[in-house]
Amino acid sequence: MKHRAFPVPAAAAAALVFAAAFLLGPGAQYWFADAMPGDIGDARLNNYFLENIYLFLAGRSDSLWHLGFFAPFPYVLGFSDNLFGAAPLYLFARVSGAPPDTAFQVWFLLGYAANFAAAYYALNKLGCSRVASAAGALIFAFALPVAGHVGHAQLHYRFGVPLSAAMLVMFFEKRNWGYLLLCLTWLVWQFYCSIYIGYFTSLMLIAMTVVSLAGLAPTKGLRTAARDLGADWRGRTPAARTGLLLGATVALALPALLFFPYIRVSRLYDAKRTYEEIATMLPRPVSYFVSDGSWLWAWLSKSLGDLPMKHEHQMFVGALPLTLAAIGVAVGWRNRHWAALAGSLAMLVGLTLSIGGQSLWRPVAALPLASAIRAMTRIDMVLLFPVAFLAGVALDRMRARWPGKAQRITAVLLVLMVIEFSATSPNSSSKGEWRQRVALLDARFPERLPTDPIVFFAQETPPWQAAELDAMWVALDHGVLTMNGYSGMSPPGFELVGYDCSEVPHRVLAFLRLSGRSGDEQAYRDLMQRIVPVGFEDCDEHWKTSPPPITYSDGTYTAEAFRKLSLRVLGRVERAGRWDVRVRIENAGEHAISARSASGRAVRISWRFRNADGTPAGGWDTRKDLPFDIPAQGALDVTIGIDPAMEISGSILEVSIVQELVFWGHDIGIVPATLAWE
Repeated sequence: MKHRAFPVPAAAAAALVFAAAFLLGPGAQYWFADAMPGDIGDARLNNYFLENIYLFLAGRSDSLWHLGFFAPFPYVLGFSDNLFGAAPLYLFARVSGAPPDTAFQVWFLLGYAANFAAAYYALNKLGCSRVASAAGALIFAFALPVAGHVGHAQLHYRFGVPLSAAMLVMFFEKRNWGYLLLCLTWLVWQFYCSIYIGYFTSLMLIAMTVVSLAGLAPTKGLRTAARDLGADWRGRTPAARTGLLLGATVALALPALLFFPYIRVSRLYDAKRTYEEIATMLPRPVSYFVSDGSWLWAWLSKSLGDLPMKHEHQMFVGALPLTLAAIGVAVGWRNRHWAALAGSLAMLVGLTLSIGGQSLWRPVAALPLASAIRAMTRIDMVLLFPVAFLAGVALDRMRARWPGKAQRITAVLLVLMVIEFSATSPNSSSKGEWRQRVALLDARFPERLPTDPIVFFAQETPPWQAAELDAMWVALDHGVLTMNGYSGMSPPGFELVGYDCSEVPHRVLAFLRLSGRSGDEQAYRDLMQRIVPVGFEDCDEHWKTSPPPITYSDGTYTAEAFRKLSLRVLGRVERAGRWDVRVRIENAGEHAISARSASGRAVRISWRFRNADGTPAGGWDTRKDLPFDIPAQGALDVTIGIDPAMEISGSILEVSIVQELVFWGHDIGIVPATLAWE
């Protein structure tokens, strides 16, 4: 189909579209305002991963997988995405002299260019005009879901999505083995950029394959396609065949190398996602109209009501892309690639949609690989490519139907899309805050350290995720390990630290259990000698040589045994915007109370507030695990952390004890400990 020439050269027009969207959107939001993409939590975690790659290549980090946080637990990078395939531009920025945060900023911004260029090339390869390709690339690189997922920088580099899809279409059209190898190459690279995006891209390619094979079957096209592929193979020289086989071998081996540590993590830590957890982040019909950060459509998001994990459901592509894609679905059937892209879009939306709590995804989620993917709403970052293709098809169809108005229609649509995509308030944070937090903690870094030290910082500056990342960055800067950590999951037995020094032996014992050395007191002492607590006030010197008891109970305690326990509040201390309350549990019985339960009936501390008139201001919803066993004829002190902004709604604090799934202490005669709260 011949399209009317655009008044500006096609390449220049594409560059102009990109420049406008970039300067009005992320350029203004993250560069001119000196702001960082994302918050002081996940964004800095992704920056940490990229920096470790740089330090490893520079010879200043020991491993790509056994990172320096959550020490001494292994394979901790396997708790999250790895960003290996997305690292080159970050490395370029670092080698050029940029500090880590600036390099992260540059890396993130250059990701828009990589995504735009890949989509532009792929759409043009699929038959869209260059102007329509620019419009589609605009959607893929800048649509509203991209801004909605800014906080998840690991999803940002998506150039493998359009390139692998285009190569798969070319494989079916040209019946050339080289295109299939290119498809696999781009898919593997995408997996190395992001496990999530690579996984969703695989789903799209599978759906495209199903649609393509279904289209060939009724016309005996499968037989013809197989014959053509055989002819392509036979027509190649021996050297070319060897090259294809070698390339395919490498393309299959590289994912195995990537997935091995994740499989190791899954087995070592028994890392699984329950369907109930996955279900909260399955797209609902309304999810496709949620964009809380859009200045134009926030009212629509609010009118749709609440969603569980709503920050993950920011899936509205925008009014103009949605309209163009709908037109593309209706009129694009003449396009020879329409079925594969439109069909894959329909299949993936239908497969992952949750309606009334029911979803076709439930049996799929039980599969080994699928069970590790929690946030299914992030599939929108891949679905943007079929949407971009359909929008490009619609735009070319309109330009062909109204050639006299094509230039104005195209120009107006491009301008309006740039405005729609730029009118957002994506998540951001201050570069100054990033630096200040680390500098404040760095000032407290201990001057004298033991051999092969593991530092462990109290959470002095909330929020807790940011405090953990502060410690991770300070330890990374000093080239030492830290027991602090934050990622997509945690090793077993980890609790929020606060100022509770009991976490030190607790985590050491958890590591020894995981490594099969429970009861090895020498291993315990060796590890404890390496740990340097910083900022804690209640560390017991005896813990360095004698592990406190943490046992597992197989059954339940009787009410008579439980009534031997009593509670009293020792006092409270305000630290960094939160309160730490010290509670003593005394045991007058002849038997110790285990800190853990093998049957899900653990003994825990709980608390709530009461109003001055005695009425409850809330329920017994809070929980705190016992750090250690409660000794017979002895006592155990437990620290509970209370966030005033979240929990204080009454004037009297009550602290009780519960045996999960059995009974509450206050229901069988144990008087809750109280503290008057001002």
